[in-house]
Amino acid sequence: MSQSKKRKTNNNITVNNNSRTEYDDIPFYHYSKFENVKMINKNVKNVYKAHIKKIVSQQEKPVVEVVALKYISLNNFINEVKRHRKLEINDSILKFYGITNQENTNNYLIVLEYANNGSLRQYLRTNFQKFDWNIKLNLAKQIANALMNLHDNNIIHGKLTSDSILVHNGTIKLNDFGLKYLKSLSVTITIPIQYTDFRYLELFNKSLDIYSLGIILWEISNDGIFPFEEELITKSSLSSPTNNNIIDLINDIIIKLKREKSIPGIPPKYKEIYTDCLKRHGNSRPDIFEVVNDLSEINTISEANNLEKSNEEIQFNHPSINSSQEMRPITIKNYVREHNLNSVKILHKMIRYSSNYWFTSLIGFFYQYEELITKSSLSSPTNNNIIDLINDIIIKLKREKSIPGIPPKYKEIYTDCLKRHGNSRPDIFEVVNDLSEINTISEANNLEKSNEEIQFNHPSINSVTKTNNYNIIIIKKLFEFFINIFKIQSQEMRPITIKNYVREHNLNSVKILHKMIRYSSNYWFTSLIGFFYQYGIGTVIDNQMAFKFFNLAANERLYMKNISSNLSLRKFYDINKKIGIILIAYMYFDGIGVKKDPKKSFQICSKVADEGSTTALNSMAYCYYNGLGVEKNEEKAFELYLKSTKKGNIVAQYNVGDCYKYGTGIAKDEVKGFQLQLKSALAGNLDATNNTGYCYQNGIGVDIDKKEAFKWYFKDAEKGDPMAQDNLGYCYENGEGIEEDRIKAFEWYKKSAENKYANSQYMVGKYFYEGRGTGKDIVKAIYWLNEAKENRNINASRLLDEISLDD
Repeated sequence: MSQSKKRKTNNNITVNNNSRTEYDDIPFYHYSKFENVKMINKNVKNVYKAHIKKIVSQQEKPVVEVVALKYISLNNFINEVKRHRKLEINDSILKFYGITNQENTNNYLIVLEYANNGSLRQYLRTNFQKFDWNIKLNLAKQIANALMNLHDNNIIHGKLTSDSILVHNGTIKLNDFGLKYLKSLSVTITIPIQYTDFRYLELFNKSLDIYSLGIILWEISNDGIFPFEEELITKSSLSSPTNNNIIDLINDIIIKLKREKSIPGIPPKYKEIYTDCLKRHGNSRPDIFEVVNDLSEINTISEANNLEKSNEEIQFNHPSINSSQEMRPITIKNYVREHNLNSVKILHKMIRYSSNYWFTSLIGFFYQYEELITKSSLSSPTNNNIIDLINDIIIKLKREKSIPGIPPKYKEIYTDCLKRHGNSRPDIFEVVNDLSEINTISEANNLEKSNEEIQFNHPSINSVTKTNNYNIIIIKKLFEFFINIFKIQSQEMRPITIKNYVREHNLNSVKILHKMIRYSSNYWFTSLIGFFYQYGIGTVIDNQMAFKFFNLAANERLYMKNISSNLSLRKFYDINKKIGIILIAYMYFDGIGVKKDPKKSFQICSKVADEGSTTALNSMAYCYYNGLGVEKNEEKAFELYLKSTKKGNIVAQYNVGDCYKYGTGIAKDEVKGFQLQLKSALAGNLDATNNTGYCYQNGIGVDIDKKEAFKWYFKDAEKGDPMAQDNLGYCYENGEGIEEDRIKAFEWYKKSAENKYANSQYMVGKYFYEGRGTGKDIVKAIYWLNEAKENRNINASRLLDEISLDD
């Protein structure tokens, strides 16, 4: 029997452990020494952030260090430790500090360096406005060198994505290397398929890493935009990628060789490198040593390099520009024709290019000689053109499209004038009369018109296309809706209603978010951008980015003289500022993205409420109601809820109804409580809609009426409220207000479960376990029960224990 040896620890603690000599110097940490253990990313459930106190020589007080704890299975434990020990001297690999295990369990963890900048994708998206090509190239070189170190040690990473690459103080750190891909598409794909070459999964060689590296190099050049992001998001932009999305994309990549498009301004050599990495056949791709060498030849990227790419497309220095004044438009038109270019598209690209300051004279030249941007670009309309147009107008009833923002009545007048049959058209007296009825255009219509002002009259936006004008109208309407829901919906319901709006208007949330971020004068809707990041609308949830944009909204300083002529823009700016401040208060209140501080949250809301915000006033009342950040005072809460209600806040009105229903801060009056909540429901408040159903179901302030209850639940469930969806499932399950239907009950429970509602997650797990309303499926049952358990559902924990005993 071997001797028991003592293992070194970083806490001046020793443990007895029989182990092989090669592991004797691995530091061991007692798990109890770790504090503030928190999951880093809810999508990666085996890695946690923790604090540990370390004693540093010659210092009296211990130093608190932030580390990462990574759960590892016993099967992979030894190999994982070996890989880290083999590469631990390399700065591009996360530092390996030691191991630990949870007391009285077989859960082993390795202790690693904590990457304070998060994943590469987060780092790029957070800082894309600051990064020039020198920084991007430096990141690319770091990643290539880190991969070279792995390949040089005969280690295949196998899971190289912008999420698995970490960044610490601006330095690249690799993690999760040496893990093999799942080799069957019948198994759920656990890594983003964009980074995977499915033709060579069985081989599992270094060429797979090179392919993934090519995608990452493309991603760096595109500021962290997720490859094929739009293709994988459904039309409503509300759900995860479907199996059909994934299969279609795999087919596009493998069979059709689909690749992401490159954006203008990428250095040609850099583009050539990542294109080579993405070649179809693995043996045609460069090895990592070639990639590192090729990247090293791109020393520095100056602005001139960016121009090099642009010159390839626009040919700004073409000799034709140096010809005589009379000949210049002719030679430019010849150039356009000879190169099969579309002059209209070229002009739009030049206008939309964010750094067009160096060729604005060329844009002006196109406008000066406007025949450059006519349909033919070179000649007058031919007889065939005219005949085709006559055919379109007379036979096909073709009409010019109207632009957004036209008053409906005005549009109706000229549409009537263009009717096919003459006797259907109005006479001139009717037209004059109809026009006279449009006396004034409401502020809403002025705002539609003022989009042109927002685009063209503001000093910072002098040249924007009609397409961009249309985009800003979409953003403006979305922002107006966003403003409105702050008075109508509770904090929990706001993301649901925004997602509904996106779906109902057939918008793509990914595109909308990117357009909002890249819009040069987005200072009047930065709170909306932050909201998209906070709730993962069109992107992954990113609370740091959310806080950044809320902070921009709260602290933006403008020379108001620049926008004083545009009252609607100034109004938006002021509202955006208040919303940004309130959303920061919410983050302090919940401890999201910042340290939890209810007192600070209350102080912020109090200040904004003094400036006239009814939303902040409602939030203050909530703090008094629950004693958060201020001493609990239910009477004061009721007083503030009532004050906010009188100023038109629907959420506060719902809360006043709640106070009456339960006698909080006021004498109990269920009838009055019901009436106020019914009033809020009719105004569109989702919480009130659900509660109206609950009152009818249970006879609170109104006679019991199960059918009426079902009607209100159904109305709210269709809007996406997970609690109402759960209640609707209950109605179908028990035949309350509707005929019993277990299949429909399961469907509504599942919708609610997918919206993270714990009771529905439990019910879906139970239905799968019992085969009720759906096929029996123990795997899916355990999945949903675990989801419910994580959301602290006691029934789910009990059922899981029963299942374990049965096994």
